[in-house]
Amino acid sequence: MFQLLRSTKALVLFTAVLMNCANAVSAAAANEGKTFDGQWRTSRGIVNIEQSGENVTGTFGKTGQIAIEGTVAGNTLTFNYQQRQSRGEARWTLDASGRSFRGSYQVRGGRRGGWNGWRPDPDATNDKPAKIDGLWLTNQGLMELEQTGNKIAGRYAFRGTSQIDGTVAGRKIDVNYNAFRPGRGWFDVAADGDSFAGAAVGDGSTAWYGWRGRRAPEFARHAKLVPGEIVDGSTNGLLTYSIRAPEGYREGQEKKWPAVVILHGSNMNGKAYVNTIARSWPEIARDYLLIGINGERPSSIGKSPRFNFSYVSYVGRSTFKGYPGTDRESPALVAEALDELREVYPVAQYFVGGHSQGGFLTYSLLMNFPEKIAGAFPISAGVIFQCEPSAYTDEPLRAAQRSVPLAIIHGKTDRVVAFDSGEYAAVLFGEAGWPAFRFFADNSRAGHRFALLPVGKAIRWLESQTSDDAAQLLDFAERRMKEQGGYRDALSALNRAGALKPDKINDTKQARLERMSRKIDAEARAGAAKFLPKIRSGSGGPWIDEFLAYRDDFEFAPAAREVMQEFNALRAQHDDSAQKLINEARAAFRMGKRDAGYDKYEEIVRFYYAASSYRNVNRWLSNRK
Repeated sequence: MFQLLRSTKALVLFTAVLMNCANAVSAAAANEGKTFDGQWRTSRGIVNIEQSGENVTGTFGKTGQIAIEGTVAGNTLTFNYQQRQSRGEARWTLDASGRSFRGSYQVRGGRRGGWNGWRPDPDATNDKPAKIDGLWLTNQGLMELEQTGNKIAGRYAFRGTSQIDGTVAGRKIDVNYNAFRPGRGWFDVAADGDSFAGAAVGDGSTAWYGWRGRRAPEFARHAKLVPGEIVDGSTNGLLTYSIRAPEGYREGQEKKWPAVVILHGSNMNGKAYVNTIARSWPEIARDYLLIGINGERPSSIGKSPRFNFSYVSYVGRSTFKGYPGTDRESPALVAEALDELREVYPVAQYFVGGHSQGGFLTYSLLMNFPEKIAGAFPISAGVIFQCEPSAYTDEPLRAAQRSVPLAIIHGKTDRVVAFDSGEYAAVLFGEAGWPAFRFFADNSRAGHRFALLPVGKAIRWLESQTSDDAAQLLDFAERRMKEQGGYRDALSALNRAGALKPDKINDTKQARLERMSRKIDAEARAGAAKFLPKIRSGSGGPWIDEFLAYRDDFEFAPAAREVMQEFNALRAQHDDSAQKLINEARAAFRMGKRDAGYDKYEEIVRFYYAASSYRNVNRWLSNRK
């Protein structure tokens, strides 16, 4: 038996050696006859290479003044270069086609970075003319082309959208584009006509970038709904999406369905999230259209493509000013898609949520396009400064923002986007006068995992806050009044029920509404009598934390109107001074002066306790290490 085991191990080892040798031979064969010799369009400009055996010389730079000298081993080129007193080293690895490489450079004593390059297929122009019309998924976005003879023209999903045209010569397509700035490049279409590879460069730039694509018939415009199944489609703005209709959907029916729009995390896709919702919360999939909208920037274009959104420079309707082109980032593109999809599919209203990267985008949609959505649920995300409530001063817009129920979801064990980010956002919005607001802080070990967070519960909460059914609103209010911290929810639901048309709420329901409203007002009145003298005293103390807890519940109760007006007047006096101290604290932290920074925070808590930032500052102090 021992001898058999030894023989078996030897056989396994021998097999592994053979496989390694075979892989090496295969790699060598794939690159046989392929050299680095020739002209390359690279991310650092045009590079001219001369290869003789294993030795390489060359030049690059605007005037070809930078000298290259190196050697080739297999499919890898290693070389040194020099420009005046600056020296650097680089390493390029050729791909199997011999028409592109990936690499890196290191300036001695300085920066390092990637160095990639491309060159046209010399045989492409000798083949029969390529057919390139149709939909293509490219690393520059979904592209839609029309071909007439040897001319092409079309659009692609960059800065929503960009124009492209070109000339066909065999399998090579020379293209010109206009994507905010114009540029040029080429595509080499594969022999089977199903993919292309090439590169492009913007006018005035020396940095080329790769441009790859594959045919993408699955993203044909506006997929037909199939009950219980996920289908893919695309919008006129060339955003791609996946949509799932409930099992109860029937083509041609007049019924409109509420829709959950889910925005994916980084390097993910909407289909995966739609599928997760359907599997993890089947009752949500039963009652809602599920729509996963993809970012306009693909990071992988395979059969299960992945995407990213753009949003960090979008300022929208805030008081901040953006720079040209940023107004066409994802928030504007998704908002346009929502309008278009509502026209195509039987959408009654949208609950828009997003996970991680998609959560950041959700805040931007809520703050800049509140009129388009009925509810928002950012998940495992923070809020960028231009989406904070204080960044908006237009009163009609502020009212529209606050009419949208907001559910923030974040796991306390999240190691990707720290729980502190979600908590910071929750304090900002909770302090900014949102009548229907709830923070779903998850205490489990879910961390950043979307499927384990209380997403279904948050969607049902949004549903309860937006219902037009008096009985449902009253039931929800009664249930929340029995739960700790539930008075805010109850008040929001009762106010919505009270605003219904008379034919939607009968005398019995009206009496029930008034009874619950009186109960809440009685408790609000008792708290107002307690806190009003303290607010007017002009001095802080332990009462402020107790008052803020009271405010969480009763901010919108009629009996609390006077005490809230007095507190808001005090807050207006404290906010500017507190913000100045926060700015000074941040400057101190950047200079490594932690104690000085925390001293500024202490000053806010002591003297500007009514400021909107008080709770976050107090929390930062309590977490001080």
